[in-house]
Amino acid sequence: MKLIYILYSLFAILSLSGCQHLSEKNPTLKAELTVFHEIPSDFKPSTIAIVPWHQSQKNSLEFKNYAAILKDRIEKLGFIVIDHQKKPELLLFFDYGDDNGKEMTETYTVPDFGMIGYTGYSMNSWGMYTGLPMYGYRGYQTHVNKYTLYTRHIYIDIAKPKSKDKELDKIYEGSLRSKGTCSKLTVTIPYLIDMYFNNFPGKNSETQSLEKSWNGVC
Repeated sequence: MKLIYILYSLFAILSLSGCQHLSEKNPTLKAELTVFHEIPSDFKPSTIAIVPWHQSQKNSLEFKNYAAILKDRIEKLGFIVIDHQKKPELLLFFDYGDDNGKEMTETYTVPDFGMIGYTGYSMNSWGMYTGLPMYGYRGYQTHVNKYTLYTRHIYIDIAKPKSKDKELDKIYEGSLRSKGTCSKLTVTIPYLIDMYFNNFPGKNSETQSLEKSWNGVC
């Protein structure tokens, strides 16, 4: 009897753990990165300044926090990050954010195993009593799960500064989008920035599928 119950319990646990769906915390962040650029193959990193995409971010402490993470990441590529007032050779325009989320409904099924009857009936001096219970497949259980799916983004443009007779000369533009159930940018942005520059500048006019492990804590 105990062996039957143990086997049944283990099978039920394995069945449930094998059914993963979008709303579960996933230890992998996924993103799509699309880039367009005119950066030559012999390009050497130079001085660069990180500036906000929108003027509303100019005095934002949140922007400064993410810009510091971005600074550390691009310095690993050889760039020298300086203040924009010190006449850098390049300007990096940086934007980030997410949408308000989209309500999602997910339906999935798991096998249903349980008691399906008894082995039979027996007689003794006290009368009739049932036999041992039998366990087996009883069909499927349907589950419905509701969750909010967020689309996070990072936009980056790189350009040469204006001169007296010339407007900004853009040499790079890229957009990264990542979908997930975590709405906290403070948690996801550091990972997304790191993913963004793993293959900088990347192939022109190409979309890359990116993945990065994380602890899944939101």
